[in-house]
Amino acid sequence: MSIAAAPQAPGRSPDRAPETQTRLTAVPAPLPGPTAPRLPFVVLVSMLLVGGVVGLLVFNTSMQQSAFQEQKLQEQATTLAAREQALDGELKTMEDPHKIAAKAKELGMVVPQNAAMLRVPAAKVEGEAAPADRSATPPLHPKVAKPYSVLVAEQKAAELAEKKKAQEARAQEMAEKQEAEEQQRTPSGEAR
Repeated sequence: MSIAAAPQAPGRSPDRAPETQTRLTAVPAPLPGPTAPRLPFVVLVSMLLVGGVVGLLVFNTSMQQSAFQEQKLQEQATTLAAREQALDGELKTMEDPHKIAAKAKELGMVVPQNAAMLRVPAAKVEGEAAPADRSATPPLHPKVAKPYSVLVAEQKAAELAEKKKAQEARAQEMAEKQEAEEQQRTPSGEAR
């Protein structure tokens, strides 16, 4: 028995296996489900963006209000500090011994001649008190003026301060003049 080769179709080589044809089939239509979840996601993202913008505006507004309040409190603190300084100056002038003595004399107060001491635990009076009279009160001396050397030093310091202020003013004028000349040199007054 011999096996005979099958007749070959023209154009096919004997080494290759016969090709099979693929069949085309219809794909089912997509279901309407996947488009429905997009709407809640879009709404959620929109709500987050709107909430973020509103939150940012509220935060910015509160920061502005606190900045205004801080500025108002700083102005109040500056005013109070200036008032405190003025009151300290008044207090220092009131504490001046010459003013106190003058006010006491004006009110009719005098220096006592003899003072008696009261010892509280022993309940004893030491010394003998005598009524005060105007003869025992020494006359008030006028407040001593500053020495001449201090007055001269203060005058020189004031003159030096005036000279320095004048020099600063001249330097400022020169700078403004140079700036004006520079603006005239550049075309249409623009800076380089």
